Amino acid sequence: MNKIIVAQTAGFCMGVRRAVNLVLEQVEQAQEPIYTIGPLIHNPQVVELLRQRGVIPVESPAKIERGMAVIRSHGVSPAVRKELELKGLKIIDATCPRVARVHRLVEKFGRQGFLIVILGDPGHSEVEGILGFAGENSIVIRNPEEVANLPETDRILLVAQTTQSQKRFALAGDALRQKYCGLASDRVQVINTICDSTERRQDEVSELAQGVDAFVIVGGRQSANTRRLQEIAESCGRKAYLVESEEELLVGALEPMGKVGLTAGASTPNWMIRRVYEELHRISLKNRAFPLRIFYQLLRSIGILNLYLGLGGALLTALVGILLSGKINPFAALATFFYVWSIHNFNLVSRPRLLEVIEPARGKFFLHHRKALVYLSLLGLLSGGIFSFLINPWALLFYAGLSILSLLYQAQFRPASQGMIFRFRSLMDIPGSKDLFSALAWAAMIILVPLSGKPGSHSFRVWLGFVLVFLFVLARSMVQDFRDLQADRIAGAENLPTLLGAKRSRIMIHSLLSLAALILGLSLVRSWFSLPGAGLLAGLIWLWLCVPFFTRRPIIQGLRAELMIDFSFILAGIIGLLMKIF
Repeated sequence: MNKIIVAQTAGFCMGVRRAVNLVLEQVEQAQEPIYTIGPLIHNPQVVELLRQRGVIPVESPAKIERGMAVIRSHGVSPAVRKELELKGLKIIDATCPRVARVHRLVEKFGRQGFLIVILGDPGHSEVEGILGFAGENSIVIRNPEEVANLPETDRILLVAQTTQSQKRFALAGDALRQKYCGLASDRVQVINTICDSTERRQDEVSELAQGVDAFVIVGGRQSANTRRLQEIAESCGRKAYLVESEEELLVGALEPMGKVGLTAGASTPNWMIRRVYEELHRISLKNRAFPLRIFYQLLRSIGILNLYLGLGGALLTALVGILLSGKINPFAALATFFYVWSIHNFNLVSRPRLLEVIEPARGKFFLHHRKALVYLSLLGLLSGGIFSFLINPWALLFYAGLSILSLLYQAQFRPASQGMIFRFRSLMDIPGSKDLFSALAWAAMIILVPLSGKPGSHSFRVWLGFVLVFLFVLARSMVQDFRDLQADRIAGAENLPTLLGAKRSRIMIHSLLSLAALILGLSLVRSWFSLPGAGLLAGLIWLWLCVPFFTRRPIIQGLRAELMIDFSFILAGIIGLLMKIF
């Protein structure tokens, strides 16, 4: 296998995304049990993560005694809804708007005496909900061939389960018109109710089939739309492998393939697609040249261990030293390297299970070597302290305080059940705090620690540098957050993009970078900073170029995306140092 082609629409569809977001809003606000009528979506990994946050799937309203009931995106029949209302439960209706449209259509035509025919999977929860609105004069058919068995009637309506095949629905419509050709056209209604997201996925599979040797389709086996994608791929003469996770990939079957198409069902989260993509990429490396394979594995290891990010911090510190004092302070650069490396390792060690879900390569490594990484990170913090002391004792004092505050970020100050005015158990629980505190910590480490106790440490230029680094790091953190907003919300990690939404977050990132570029440009024109400051401008531009790509197409973002984004720090430092030398 030498190439992986990813379908553009892979990932949560609108209805599923809306349902998950509605439930997450309740998780973050509600103080009562939350139940879903059936699994919220047909994806066992997401359902399990939601269960860990207190969202419990039940088979029927009879299983719920109190609390909140969520109607999932497939919808329910009026009878089920009435049962929930009679129990006095608070109802959160997460029915997909496209499914709700089908409900309104069949209810309207049913009242007019139409025979309601539903092309769908008998017993599927969505079909059961539609039948509840259609009434007794309704029939479910599996395929166009069953149209021939429909009874005689003077008026008829054909609709579809929203995840049906377009080709199958078109054939069913043609068969229906032919069978009832003696009726007036207004008495034979064929209304396409297939979701446009489903249609796009199906069209993409048909188009990709012309240029790939096989397909990998990611999704739950109980998902109707996922199985439909597999059917379409196979009808195009391509072998299609349906997997729920990367562990189910048939390596032996995929290795000989030249090009493999990757798509997913509507209930498949981006991080699961990314996991499968990363494993396919690992398989494809076996066919690559030896030096390229070794280089990629080395770069991957450096990224997993956060050594790459630590190097970026060290180079940025060296550049700032040139701008503020005209020379590089190697002790300050090394102190920053060990601080950034250690603190980021501690943050990841504290949530290896989540990492294992959304970023398996790093998650498994941190889970299997947790104790060793804790000791190494403590040694790294100690090493950073030694280099801070070599700057001066005041720098060590500032460094120690900053390290303690960073380690306390995830510490719980009160039990979850203890009611207090301050409702957050830790600083980490404050929405959006991760991005802000990280940017402040980087700015303090890069600007304030090296200048602690030195004359001029509170000058205008120093605080100008502090603001620039803060804006730079904050913008970088927000871009990184886009790697999987839904996974962060499900796990309870509320960063700025999850609070602001994707569109407003992109506006904020552009605003931060614009402000930083304006301040830096003015500083260079007014000679507040020397010419190597152009290196910082290069880093800002690089990050700016990353914004449209890494905030609009998050599916395939993995470790390589992180390396690309963090290269902005390395680029800034390298160009600044080269300008100083030459």
